[in-house]
Amino acid sequence: MTGIYLGDSVSAMTAPLPTDRKPRRRRKLTRAERWAVDGLGGALVAIGAIGIVTPGMPTTVFWIGAVVCFLKTRPHAVRPLLRTPVVGPAIRWFLRWRPFGGGRGKSSS
Repeated sequence: MTGIYLGDSVSAMTAPLPTDRKPRRRRKLTRAERWAVDGLGGALVAIGAIGIVTPGMPTTVFWIGAVVCFLKTRPHAVRPLLRTPVVGPAIRWFLRWRPFGGGRGKSSS
């Protein structure tokens, strides 16, 4: 039997080679995780809204965090933040940034 020895009575099959792997699907969030991410996103939107009227307090940073939270739980809630004329372009630029998968590599120009 092929496997990795993990103890007296427990063994597990070896993992397939990287070329044999299928693309992994992300697991769905549990209800508690969804509520936590929604609550964090709502708090970040509220803090960003306070930053509009409070001098010296940033808005864009908090709204970028809210967009990242809402992209996982409520994608329809992202659209109004992206349409905001002042911070919308900055949020779109951040989402196109390479670590979030928005970049498509080098363009052939």
